[in-house]
Amino acid sequence: MNTTLTPADLDPRRQAMLLYFQGYRVARIAEMLGEKVATVHSWKKRDKWGDYGPLDQMQLTTAARYCQLIMKEQKEGKDFKEIDLLARQSERHARIGKFNDGGNEADLNPKVANRNKGPRRQPEKNVFTDEQTEKLEEIFRNGMFEYQRHWWQAGVKHRIRNLLKSRQIGATYFFAREALIDAITTGRNQIFLSASKAQAHVFKQYIIDFAKEVDVELKGDPMTLSNGACLYFLGTNARTAQSYHGNLYLDEYFWIPKFQELRKVASGMAIHKKWRQTYFSTPSSLTHSAYPFWSGALFNRGRAKADKVDIDLTHGNLARGVLCPDGQYRQIVTVEDAVRGGCNLFDLDQLRMEYSPDEYQNLLMCEFIDDLASVFPLSELQACMVDSWEVWADFQALALRPFGWREVWIGYDPAKGTPER
Repeated sequence: MNTTLTPADLDPRRQAMLLYFQGYRVARIAEMLGEKVATVHSWKKRDKWGDYGPLDQMQLTTAARYCQLIMKEQKEGKDFKEIDLLARQSERHARIGKFNDGGNEADLNPKVANRNKGPRRQPEKNVFTDEQTEKLEEIFRNGMFEYQRHWWQAGVKHRIRNLLKSRQIGATYFFAREALIDAITTGRNQIFLSASKAQAHVFKQYIIDFAKEVDVELKGDPMTLSNGACLYFLGTNARTAQSYHGNLYLDEYFWIPKFQELRKVASGMAIHKKWRQTYFSTPSSLTHSAYPFWSGALFNRGRAKADKVDIDLTHGNLARGVLCPDGQYRQIVTVEDAVRGGCNLFDLDQLRMEYSPDEYQNLLMCEFIDDLASVFPLSELQACMVDSWEVWADFQALALRPFGWREVWIGYDPAKGTPER
């Protein structure tokens, strides 16, 4: 019989308890030790053997065997191995006891406590796998209307794209997606300028939503991709941001005050030949400072007569997109062009009823307003404009009440001279 019996000269009461822990019945223990059954029953009751839990039994049994081997004078190799095993078991029992007394997983497994030690590698942010990139490109290609495909092809061939467009035909949406694809696949920076910081953040939201289609959550302002490409979202304060460089997207530029001053700085961000520039806008006024840039008059300024260019700005000439003599690719896309190009988002008959002929031509057919005879020319009104996100320190654009509980003007009647509150 293989038991853990200790030498006969050891305490029989202790031997009886260890045998009880092994599962022997009291009668059998009494027989093995040569004791009366009543005596062993008395030991069991007085020493409360039944109250010892599994961990207590393991600790007492291990300790008894450990002491036995330690006191052995002539130890063999197997004794040293068993002593080491018993010591490690005792340490494990101590960890279990600490865990049972309200500890945590680290008490059971020291590696858990050590795994957070030392410098930790920060997880990469804004990462796209090859599979996610391929999926984005597929979504991008399959989601284009015909006129947007022309824009994309022009961006591959030409350095400068200058587009006059109808409202709500998906230009900002398209160029946000194009820019993200370019940033991922080429590592080039992308710079987004708009008439206001709020409009620039429309680009940002479109990009975030596009990335979510392949389960990537983009963060940061600017956004920095894992390949080093940065995406910057700026308002018209870009005149102070000359250190940026990358592909330039300038949105609604016909509504930006002092456009020529801004463009001089902004175009400098894309001065290297590897960067491209994209300007797109709905039309505003013929007197706007951006009109010479569109018409080619700005190109001709200061040049010899032989070097000046004459650009045909008619819709018939630019509807399909043309590389003009000043090096710019120009295109006009009206709402009717968009419908012919596959955009099924409009009911043209309904729009003609909703807008006056002049409004329809300006908003949707890319015709400029001639405001020379207006009481308030656009140039004067623009002098009153301000980018609230950039200038107003007491204005929280994303708050439920951006101005708190203070009074604000909602209109002004020059005839009365009194603001409406």
